[in-house]
Amino acid sequence: MQIKAMIQRRADILKEKKKKNIFIACALFAAVLAGIFYVRSVIIKNEFLEKQLELVQQKADLEEQQIAIKEQMAQLVQSQEAENDKLQKTLQDAELVIQNNLYLVEQNIKLQNALKEAAYVGIKPKNYNEAEIMTEAVDFSKLEYLGEFEGTAYTPSAEECGNNLGYTASGKPIIAGVSIAVDNKYWKMGTKFYIEGLGYVVAMDTGSAVKGRNRFDYAVFDVDYAKQIGRRKYKTYLVKDSVD
Repeated sequence: MQIKAMIQRRADILKEKKKKNIFIACALFAAVLAGIFYVRSVIIKNEFLEKQLELVQQKADLEEQQIAIKEQMAQLVQSQEAENDKLQKTLQDAELVIQNNLYLVEQNIKLQNALKEAAYVGIKPKNYNEAEIMTEAVDFSKLEYLGEFEGTAYTPSAEECGNNLGYTASGKPIIAGVSIAVDNKYWKMGTKFYIEGLGYVVAMDTGSAVKGRNRFDYAVFDVDYAKQIGRRKYKTYLVKDSVD
């Protein structure tokens, strides 16, 4: 009986020891798991904090970019306003130039017509034509500069021309303020010129005193007006493709 009791007791001790070992193993396993979970949570927390810091930095960068973009937009608006002001000023200047040009065109037309009217006043020959009223100003794109010509004025009178019939060397009636006498060795009859100070004229006549390429005599009807014009230099242009 005693032996049986001892055996039973030893078996109980072994059983208790086995239970303790199992408990210790379970406790150690739980501790290991807890450690693993703790370490993992720390890593996740650190990763979260890093992401959070990264997001905070990105937010700060975006705010800086927004500020820079707003400043650039403000500069663009200012630049656009300055360009608009400059464009407005340019348009105003252009409009003023156009108005001045229109005024100069109008004055040029008036001047040419006034010159024709002044040349027309005086004693008329038996045959003559009236100058056409000018409606357009000089167009320099259709002119070729020839240089300075020496110009005088004459009247279609018997004293100067030997008769008062009014016919020119071209065979056409004289036109005061338009007809000029030239040297036909250099210029064909019908050649048109623009002479600054006299306007558009046409080579229609010749004269014994009109010699050389850069010489002309301007037809008027009044002797005193011819004397008033006298002898002077004029900038002279050829009207391109003008020979009749």
